[in-house]
Amino acid sequence: MTVNVISGDDPRTVAGIAAQVGVDGADEYVDATTLETPEQVADAVRRYHVFGRVKPEQKKQFVIALQEQGHVVAMTGDGVNDTLALKQADCSVAMAAGSDAARNVAQLVLVDNDFASMPKVVAEGRRSINNLQRSASLFLVKTLLSMSLAVLFVLLPWQYPFQPIQMTLISAFTIGIPSFVLALEPNRDRIRGRFLENVIVKSIPGAVCAVLGVLAVNAVGRLALGLGYGQVSTLCVLLVAWVGVMLIVRLSVPFTPIRSALLVVVVGGTVLGATLFHGLFGIVPFTVPMAVLFAACAVAAAALFHWLYGVLGRWHEARLAREA
Repeated sequence: MTVNVISGDDPRTVAGIAAQVGVDGADEYVDATTLETPEQVADAVRRYHVFGRVKPEQKKQFVIALQEQGHVVAMTGDGVNDTLALKQADCSVAMAAGSDAARNVAQLVLVDNDFASMPKVVAEGRRSINNLQRSASLFLVKTLLSMSLAVLFVLLPWQYPFQPIQMTLISAFTIGIPSFVLALEPNRDRIRGRFLENVIVKSIPGAVCAVLGVLAVNAVGRLALGLGYGQVSTLCVLLVAWVGVMLIVRLSVPFTPIRSALLVVVVGGTVLGATLFHGLFGIVPFTVPMAVLFAACAVAAAALFHWLYGVLGRWHEARLAREA
């Protein structure tokens, strides 16, 4: 993150104040009256961070130049001369005691006129977006799984392997409870990348493994082992729950006491639903062929999941590094 000071005051005054508050490069400042073309503005904002005698329309040019260079621009101001830049910025912050024009175009207004509130605002924004991305990954896995299986089982000669009550068990313990807990806990990590891309990268490994696992259970269980519908359905439910647990583990790293407790609740609730309340959720008792097939599919799903998660994670990190 880089701080630029853009003011209509004398450049020397602006540089002195910027130095007092610790702005990098405050000793090198630019008089904006010397910048006559957009090219000069773009070159100046690339090399310097303190600018004086900036006209209102130049402030907007500065914001546009930064955006064209790949930056996400947050602009603060309180005067009429800041309105053009505030409107152009990706995020605009105005003071409540500032002009009506500045308040009307700003996306955020500091009602206490104190910029010391900004760290709390940024922290809350990071918590909301980062936690929403994690929760959305859980929901998207189920969406991709349901859509893919709905299409595939229209074409395949087998009955759809899930009953509605079984999806309740999966949704409650691998989506609902985890997303609720993860959405409320503190998170001050810097926001990186694009929301949809971040969610999809984390969702694809779980969705792919769940779909392939369900298909493998149906193919091997029905054709090779001669399992009935109830047995195949039970294996599919538990295998999808297993994939969900692996995704929760990945999203919970690094573990905290709350995340550890969440994992215990998720695993314990799924096990209780499949054993003590098996009749309610349409879960049939395990046989030896079922146990062998589930163990083989679970190991294969775990290996594929962690490989895909690692490959996509490295690709995503490289992409973010190129954009930085």
